[in-house]
Amino acid sequence: MRSPKVKKSRAYQLRARADKQAETNRALAEVAYALHRSVGPVNTTVSAIAAKAGVQRLTVYRHFPDMESIFAACTAHAFEIDPPPNPAVWQAIANPETRLRTALADLYGYHRRNARLLANLYRDAAMPEVAAGLARRAELLAMAAKVLMIGWSTKGTARLMHAAFGHALDFGAWQSLAEAQQLTDAEAIEIMVALVRAVAEPMT
Repeated sequence: MRSPKVKKSRAYQLRARADKQAETNRALAEVAYALHRSVGPVNTTVSAIAAKAGVQRLTVYRHFPDMESIFAACTAHAFEIDPPPNPAVWQAIANPETRLRTALADLYGYHRRNARLLANLYRDAAMPEVAAGLARRAELLAMAAKVLMIGWSTKGTARLMHAAFGHALDFGAWQSLAEAQQLTDAEAIEIMVALVRAVAEPMT
């Protein structure tokens, strides 16, 4: 029978090993995330992660056996340090135009902070893991559009109204105004609010 001292020593060793594994896992996720931001998911290979982290490729495989697990770790890390805006938060804003402006300010701020990463993701959309992530993002934006359309009455067709809100939330639309046209987020918001007002009007 092992003594209590031996059992405690064994438990300590197991905790230390688990802590080391968790530390390595997090470090590799951070490296993979940095590569996603700089060169994009397609170029975030196991070799690239290992080289940047200063470890062997086998170490990466132990923690992330496939590209799906790498992308999942990157997504989790990204959401931890800068989570995307939550549409449910905007539901508490009664005035529809104020709600829209608040949502766009939140979303455009997120776009600006993560512009390189988002551009890389959309560029590499043919990659299955990225496609799945972008599909989840599309669902979130569709939910956001539903929240923002509450309290607006349509001047034209419902189809145009959906298109206006969808365009206002779209990363590509923000990218065109903020990067190509070099507008501030405040200026981009004014344009998008004007677009929405062209096809809808607040009921309050």
